[in-house]
Amino acid sequence: MRSVFAAAGFAALTALAAPSALAQYDDYDGLPPGENRDLVFAYCGACHSNRIVAQQGLSRERWDDLLVWMVDEQGMYPIDEPDRTQVLDYLSTYLSEDR
Repeated sequence: MRSVFAAAGFAALTALAAPSALAQYDDYDGLPPGENRDLVFAYCGACHSNRIVAQQGLSRERWDDLLVWMVDEQGMYPIDEPDRTQVLDYLSTYLSEDR
């Protein structure tokens, strides 16, 4: 019985701490903190929720292919350099298949 109360207390403390700890993600629609997050938030969020982006786990090559597909098949405007490389840097670093 004691462990039930301990678990409930821990859950309550976690829930109280969670809003401030998760605020850095919620402000960016689920994107984790990292260099170039603002660019990804702006470019990707222009057409769809960034939560969709945050759920992926792709290699740099697959992210690159996805950007090409979105331009060719979905009507996305191409991202010019240096922004394109910076977007790919963020995606492959913080939203890779290895996370």
